[in-house]
Amino acid sequence: MRKQWMISTALFGFMTLVSQGHATDLDQGTEIIVTGKKLLPAKSTSANRSQIPNQLTPQSIQVVPQMVLEGQNVMTLSEATKNVAGVALDFGFNGSTQPLLVLRGFPSTSMTAFGSMLGSSNYYLDGARLSGIPVNMADAKAVEVIKGHNSVLFGRGEPGGLVNVVTKSLRVSPGFDFEHSVDDNGLSRTYFHTSGAVDKNQSLLLGLSATKFDNKPDRDFVEEHLDGIGLKAQWKPSEITTISASYDSLDQRYRNDYGLPAVDGKVSSLPRSLQFNNAPELSQIESQTTRIKIDHQISDKWKLQARMTSLKADAREVDVTPYRFDLSFGGNCDGLNTTQNICRYYYYARPDGKNKATQANFDLIGTLGQGSITHNLLISADTNTGKKTGELIFSELVPVNLSAPNKNLASSIDNSLVLASLNYIDMNNWQGVSVQDHSDFGNGFNLLLALRHDRSKASYNAAPNTVTFTSPRIGLVYAPQRNHSFYAQYQESLAANNGRDLDLNQTPLKPETAKQTEFGYKYTKPDDSLTFTTSIYELTKLNRADFSLYPIKIQTIGEAVSRGLEFDLLGKITNKLSLIGSLALSDTEVTKDPRYQGKALANAPDQSASLWVSYEISKDWRLGGGAFYQGDRFGDVDNSFVLPAYTRLDGMIAYDFEVMQSRSSLQLTINNLTDERFYTGAHQFVSDWVQPGAPRTISLTLRVSY
Repeated sequence: MRKQWMISTALFGFMTLVSQGHATDLDQGTEIIVTGKKLLPAKSTSANRSQIPNQLTPQSIQVVPQMVLEGQNVMTLSEATKNVAGVALDFGFNGSTQPLLVLRGFPSTSMTAFGSMLGSSNYYLDGARLSGIPVNMADAKAVEVIKGHNSVLFGRGEPGGLVNVVTKSLRVSPGFDFEHSVDDNGLSRTYFHTSGAVDKNQSLLLGLSATKFDNKPDRDFVEEHLDGIGLKAQWKPSEITTISASYDSLDQRYRNDYGLPAVDGKVSSLPRSLQFNNAPELSQIESQTTRIKIDHQISDKWKLQARMTSLKADAREVDVTPYRFDLSFGGNCDGLNTTQNICRYYYYARPDGKNKATQANFDLIGTLGQGSITHNLLISADTNTGKKTGELIFSELVPVNLSAPNKNLASSIDNSLVLASLNYIDMNNWQGVSVQDHSDFGNGFNLLLALRHDRSKASYNAAPNTVTFTSPRIGLVYAPQRNHSFYAQYQESLAANNGRDLDLNQTPLKPETAKQTEFGYKYTKPDDSLTFTTSIYELTKLNRADFSLYPIKIQTIGEAVSRGLEFDLLGKITNKLSLIGSLALSDTEVTKDPRYQGKALANAPDQSASLWVSYEISKDWRLGGGAFYQGDRFGDVDNSFVLPAYTRLDGMIAYDFEVMQSRSSLQLTINNLTDERFYTGAHQFVSDWVQPGAPRTISLTLRVSY
């Protein structure tokens, strides 16, 4: 990392010397329309993978733009998605920068598929799927949330939706951005980004970014650090061809927060600072991600787009896991009933793990005209491979008493005391081809027809399980006026491929699949300053794995349904007043399962809402504030305890000024103004890991842009 910081300093000096005037964003990915302050996204999102405007897309899509991310001083992906209807949180295993999101009642990663808990967080970065590495929100320009599955465009995935992080664009005129933020709860983040053209023709753009994130909250033993370096380049060898490349190196060190246990149907009233992962060393994930994108304009109506992504990561995951049940049958703890002891283990510890993934996709995008009908075509082919390896270790430590917890660090992993270990290979490989036709019949009528065929192979220390699956998608849009549209959609998808049963025959499990029906309405203000979307949906996930007798038997006979009504609003009410808001009403139920039938899905509230308002007091002063509400929700699949409803109140005030032709701002942000004690999510299978929300936090942020 020292060499990388030296490179950063050198390039910073070079870009400062060649800086000329203010920087302007290059049209790349999601662009921002300037209406006073930056707010509304472009008419189509990069997650849409086509040139179809969002207004004519038969699916709910919400974007959290840069103005909101900065106004709320967002540090993690979970903080960004709190603005979107239908998004909640599960429990994550790799620090706050790797959250496990819940969309429309279903986690973004299947926790019913047999596999390691580690590296379970996944998201998309500029359209490329990444898993098991942190999200560097300092480099985020926008966050796009596609509601419901989008298998035709992205292949295998969980049915609730996907989250795509759009990174900041390169600049044409050389310049830089600098940000430094600190808070009173132990967090500090510094970010620097510089880019610009290096030739007279402005055909070659180079950029570099650097991030240093440190967080040591008031939670026993919890800390997290993220150092990142990013390199970008864009070359236009001709007017019809653009080649973009990026390289991101992230070094994450953390001690995961395992939260508090739930006892007697509710979260325990232990001190908010208490948690029991006291590992003697920090876990670490070092990752390198390389991405290449080629855009070639074949003709006025046809474009070829190719993307390639390569991910490599080394992991040393050595957290101490608190768990109330005695897995070694030593009688040291009894479920917190009398002795108040909670056991601790090196459970799923992976001292030397490897994570590799490669993917490539090719899109042919164009239009065909036939009389009064226009066909917008997207023809795609993609391939994805992923492999996680490493020895999983199980070892028992001395239990801790809740009434008098030992605040000393635990002992290191001792190979002589390891009770069990497993050299595992977690592998997945899939290829897919798809065709999508979005036909404009005129008079506001649009029809979307799509078909995708997947071949997916997955294994977890067993013979591979191979399945093929064909996903249909059909959507209808009626737009009686340019700024009003009504839509309906039906889609099927392939979710997890669960590998094999643990019986003697290693019977292949049926893949998890899903189907969704959705109806909605979209409105865009005539001057494009405000957007509104409402949707109603029914989403069914089939062949959910049943772990009630794990590890003796796993079955795929489960089925769960999520139904809901959602509202999302983003834009300007007046020239000075802007807002982003959401409301979700949902109902989830396990409809087929020998153990969980009739129960609600975990971490899925019946009601949730958010509203963030920003007001320009004057040319130099801005004021913002909002409320974020989550209703009661069950914390686990057994519905054995409830996470209580909460409302979090946030606020901010910012002062904009200029220093030596640079645009600068100083911002004060207060989160959880009332210092409410609340819980963001829990692990759906373990009632000992309930994640508490942060107490009142005051932060100060300086931003400089030249």
